[in-house]
Formats: sequence, C-alpha cells, structure tokens
Amino acid sequence: MPDKVPTAYERWDITPPDLPPRSRLYPLEPIGVGTPLVESLAGYVARLAEAHCVSTGTLYSKEIDALTGKGNIFTFRLGTEGGYSIHTINGRGTVAADFVRALESLTHRRDLRYLTLLPWAEVFPVQGGFQRRARAWCPHCLRTWRTDAKALYEPLLWTLKPVTFCALHRRPLCFLCPSCKRHNGTLDCRTRSGHCSRCGQWLAPTTSDVLSDKLALINDDLVWGDWVVTELGELLAAAPGLPFAPARADIAQVINLCVERMVDGNASAFARLMEAGRGQVRKWQTGKAQPKFSALLSLSYQLGISLLNLLNGNLTSVPKEFVRPFPSQLSKGRSDSKKPRRSPRRMETVTVLQTLQAALNEGPPPSVRQVIQRTNHDKPMIYRYFPELCRAIARRFADYRKVQAVVRRDRARVEVIKAAYQLHARGVRITRKHLRPLLTSSDYTNIAEGRAALRQVREELSCGGRGVAGREEA
Repeated sequence: MPDKVPTAYERWDITPPDLPPRSRLYPLEPIGVGTPLVESLAGYVARLAEAHCVSTGTLYSKEIDALTGKGNIFTFRLGTEGGYSIHTINGRGTVAADFVRALESLTHRRDLRYLTLLPWAEVFPVQGGFQRRARAWCPHCLRTWRTDAKALYEPLLWTLKPVTFCALHRRPLCFLCPSCKRHNGTLDCRTRSGHCSRCGQWLAPTTSDVLSDKLALINDDLVWGDWVVTELGELLAAAPGLPFAPARADIAQVINLCVERMVDGNASAFARLMEAGRGQVRKWQTGKAQPKFSALLSLSYQLGISLLNLLNGNLTSVPKEFVRPFPSQLSKGRSDSKKPRRSPRRMETVTVLQTLQAALNEGPPPSVRQVIQRTNHDKPMIYRYFPELCRAIARRFADYRKVQAVVRRDRARVEVIKAAYQLHARGVRITRKHLRPLLTSSDYTNIAEGRAALRQVREELSCGGRGVAGREEA
C-alpha cells in the first residue's frame, strides 16, 4: 500500500495585531480642515457632545474640565461683555491652546488646532478685538445642509468680527434667534448646532431671496465684505499646509519695506496714510507691537496683495503708492480718536470746605465718593487740598458700615427664624426658595447668621420642640 502524502494546510499567523490605544471620547472628525469653511473649535465641542448623546455642559463638566481646569466657563454676559471670555476658545491664546490640548488628549486627534487661530498666534495681535462673543450663522447654509442630510456645524469664519456676509450665498449673517429674538453665546451649556441655546428652536425657519450680483457690485459694503470673506477664508484654508508658523518679524519687515518704498522712510507720512499714530508705526517697525487686525486688513487691501502673503512676509517689493484708498468701513465707529482736553476748573475752596464739613454731621454718614460728587470736582484734587477732612469722612462711613453690618446680621437671624416657623405652621416645606418672599432682603438666607438660624430651626423642629427659637419668634 503506497504511503499517503500529508495534506498541506494554509498557515495562519496568530500573532495579535498592534491596536492603537483607545481614546476616551469618540474621535469625531472635524469638518472642512484645509478649506475656507473649516469648523470652529466651539462648534466641534457641541458636535462632540451630540455624538455622545449628552449636553455640551455635561461633556465639559464631566470630561473636558478635568484636563483644562477652567471651572465654570458659562458665566459670560453678552450685554455687559462680562464673565468668562468663552469666545477665546476659537482664538490664538492660552484658552484655545488648553482646550485643543484637552480635546486632542480625549479624542487622540492631532488636527484640532486648525479649528482655531493658533497657527497665526505670532502675527495676530493679542487684543485684536476681531472675535465675536455671540454666535453668527447663515440661515441659507443651515437649510442647505439640513436638506442635503449633511452635518450641521459652525465655521470658524463666522466667529470673526470682520466677516458679516456668507461667502456662498452673499447674504448677511444672522445674530438673533428668529424665535426668541435673543443673542446666543459662542458656547453655552445647551449649545447645539443649528439651534438656539436659549429656546432650543431651529435657527433657519424661513427662506429669503438671494442678493443679485448687480446689487453686490453697487453696494460698497458688500464689495468690502466679499473681499474680507475671501481673504480670511484663504488664510484659514492655508493653515494646515504652512511649512512653518508665521513670525512677528515678518510683519515688521513688511512695514519697514512699505515705509522705505512708499514714503522714503518717513514714518509720520506712512502713519497718516494708515490713519494711525506715529508712535504706533514706530512700534510696528521694531516689532515691539503688532498692528491691530483692522490695520492688517487695511494694509492688505490698500496694497492690493493677499492677507496670506502679507502675514507670511512673502513680499520682495511693494508698489510706490497704495492701489486702493483707505477702506471707509474701517473708519466707521472708530473709538481711538483723541478726546478733547477739558480745561481745569478753578476750585471754589470755601464752598468745597463747607460741603465737606457738613458731611461730617450728616446722618446716616455719606461716603467720600458721594460727598466729592456734590462738589463737581475730581477726587485727586479734593484729596490734595483737604486730605484730613476726606480721611475723617471715610472713617466715619467705615464705622457706620460696621454697625450696620452687625444690625443686618441680627435682623437676618430674627427674620429667618420667624419666617421659618410661619412656613412650618402653614405646612410648607422650609427651603430658601420659600423663605425669600417672607424676608425683607432675599440675601438674608446667604448670610452666615441666617444660615445658622435656618439650621437651628430645622434641628428644633426635627426634635419636636421649639426651644429658644420659638421664644424669639414670640
């Protein structure tokens, strides 16, 4: 019987593959990197939260805040421009850098810096005032993306103040929710792409007509708006392909080249052309200060060169004179003009002395600020001529404040106890919310004595007796 030939089977490689490390969060791909409509980092955070089926506030508090350590970032106020500057998350400073570092650590992505202005950190001024605190959007873009079943997002271009028109539809951007008529912050705890963070409604409910090209060419504002959108879009699109980061010295080199070529080295004449101060131009030349964002736009526009080449310093020569006039749009509402100097008023010493002395006998004692306002003179001048009287008024007011603080603490304790027992008698739960309408000051529940009195009443009621608190109420 012939020997059987062994069957050759396929050989398998059972070596376990090298798997990349898992990311804490889903590595959501940013939209439009390398294009003029690249996504903003604030919009990316909102989309990342939606991808994990949580609110933006929850994603931040549970994951991002642990790495950034920023605390409560949702304290901004659009009306007063107060609170945390959350709009700088899309900017060129430390806030943007910290958020990029945290999100790249959570998602293991390495391209999130292009969703901010960090690639241009060296050439963009720190206090440029070119970022919006409120959201802006194009309703036409939102409707188109929704109809085509594309992802809704917020381009970084919409967050820049000079951009007032949509590059695709040539229509002005919107800033107010069509439903509640309120502004939206750049990033809120309830931010959702395409929806109002205040009322939650859709931000593009109706259609509108598209402006014709003829009208755009007639209107100077639209021509300027189209130029700004084109230049800034080109700038954002070029960020991923930069061989090296633009340096501050490149701007100084361009400024020096313009001064030498156009006005024969006369910095004062160049300052007049730029509608800037001579000292500012000197600092631009030496690199001690960066031109404001509006000045960079103006210089690029008047020279007839792209903003990208200007910031990169890719200029070997410049024209002998500006090819375009100074943009009138940058002159509207300028606040850097010098205010007229007030001529010093002569002090009526006798009248001021009588006013200060009369304040020492007033009851209740006024503050020094209140008294100085009555004299119609500046505070330094009053302190210079009457230092002793000012100190006496300040001491008297400080003593009065101390006495009033003691009285306020006692009143808070008594009123909280009385109001708490009134709620108990009516069968209402004793909470701060229910106590405040019964108090002469809603802040009494925040004072230490008010909180202690509230704890005392709760303890006595839980024990079934009234005790001292009951006697004080009676």
